[in-house]
Amino acid sequence: MTDEQPNAQSNAQPKGDTTNAAQTTASTEQLPPQSAHATRHSITLDGTEWQYEATVGTLNIDTEKVKPAASVFYTVFQALDADGKTDPTRPVTFVFNGGPGSSTTFLLLGSLAPRRIAVNDTSADHAPYSLTDNAYTLLPKSDLVFIDAPGAGFSRIAEKAKAELWSVDGDVRGFSAFIRAFLTAYHRWNSPKYVLGESYGTTRGVALSYRLQQDGVSLNGLTLISNILDYGFTLSTSDQYYIGYFPTFASVAKYHGKAASDTEIAEHLQQARAFANGPLRLALAQGATLDPQTKTAVARRYAELTGLSEQYVLDSDLRVLDTRFRKQLLRDKGTIVGRYDGRASGYDLDAVSDDETFVVDDALLAPAYASLVNAYLRDELEWNDTRERQEFANFDWESTEPGKGWTWWHKMPEHTKTSWSQIIPFPKVTGDLAAAICQQPAFKVLVGNGIYDLCTPFNQTEYDIDHMGLPEALRGNIAFTYYPAGHMLYSSQESLKKFRHDLERFYDADVADLPQLNERPQALKLSGTIE
Repeated sequence: MTDEQPNAQSNAQPKGDTTNAAQTTASTEQLPPQSAHATRHSITLDGTEWQYEATVGTLNIDTEKVKPAASVFYTVFQALDADGKTDPTRPVTFVFNGGPGSSTTFLLLGSLAPRRIAVNDTSADHAPYSLTDNAYTLLPKSDLVFIDAPGAGFSRIAEKAKAELWSVDGDVRGFSAFIRAFLTAYHRWNSPKYVLGESYGTTRGVALSYRLQQDGVSLNGLTLISNILDYGFTLSTSDQYYIGYFPTFASVAKYHGKAASDTEIAEHLQQARAFANGPLRLALAQGATLDPQTKTAVARRYAELTGLSEQYVLDSDLRVLDTRFRKQLLRDKGTIVGRYDGRASGYDLDAVSDDETFVVDDALLAPAYASLVNAYLRDELEWNDTRERQEFANFDWESTEPGKGWTWWHKMPEHTKTSWSQIIPFPKVTGDLAAAICQQPAFKVLVGNGIYDLCTPFNQTEYDIDHMGLPEALRGNIAFTYYPAGHMLYSSQESLKKFRHDLERFYDADVADLPQLNERPQALKLSGTIE
């Protein structure tokens, strides 16, 4: 779907960069020349007609070793004034999906652009699909730039540049280079600047906000949706892995009528948070020393909140993997729930397996988006490249060789409190976010999560932000918002309407105003006993 996140592999630790100007080489690969094609359109919003210019194009970027290294494809929507001109004083927002190595198809077609795909958020019919004017576009508030990662979408990458750009930090440097090139090409250096990233795009977005500061670009704000800020909990089934997922298990169970609770969803989630961070955390911490009576009581409460049977929870040693939860919850109906959106359900080819045969919600929606993005960009916005659009870059997830697979090492800012080492074998970017806010105290952050997202669970995001080591005086720079949706929290119109409203308030707010946007419950009663 939007961002498939395979298990990160630890590539060989990078050596210090000894590149100098003499070692920089020109790419012998024929990347296309920079180009741009503009068309003009209009949309009526709340009785007001907005004229806008849509431009599809490419900008070339360099790496330290290869020039040019990549041709980066983008789609920019700019509102026009009464004279038919763009306004460089308007905010500009840079938008991307993640993957890593993903195009930005889903955000381009589903979220804040002036046109939007017309499909149900948890299912899709067959072609032909249709586009509709987006009543919840962010265009009245900000111009919008949607970016395809190098090697994905219509972006191209030189073979010699893959070892640099197909890595956590190289990817960030590449996106910084693109943004700076865009600011120059479109005369937007003095515009208010925002970044919006989804899924692995939140990992990139956080590290990018710090990188841009070092490169002379000061962001006004950062929006992170469907967050993964620390890959550590995804790579090992530590206690936090099970704690981070639990409240989302509870929300999905509530949606499907499986939870033994007659409370509203907000109260149900508060109970799930309290249980996960109280009795469940303490029980898991005791490991094999946990006494049988307590274990049974914890399993019983676990079952009440999630709809799983008490015996299944006990057989799982209180540690239910998300893959197994998706298979188990609706087993009596012969269906499984979606990874990206737990509201979705479908059939599976192997009912007795712990693992799903395929990701049900991805299979439902991906073909619709892939088909329509080609029609939109080629037919309506008149992009004339005949090459096939690549939804994902073609690197090998099994390879540990730089330039073949994805290099996961990340160099964190100095003096962060979130790691014992500055260079770590997987991305953990909470230290980057703390450094970016500390260095620019007016920098504001909006963190959004869908409560039915079984890919990037909201409780883990809360944990990551709480443990980023941010000084107390700056903790108000971050506001949380929540949506009755999955990973693509904009996929339902109800959720998208709220998202657009939250963004409008966020863009208008100063840091001092952010606590008014913060929807995260603050009063969480924690106890180690089952009540």
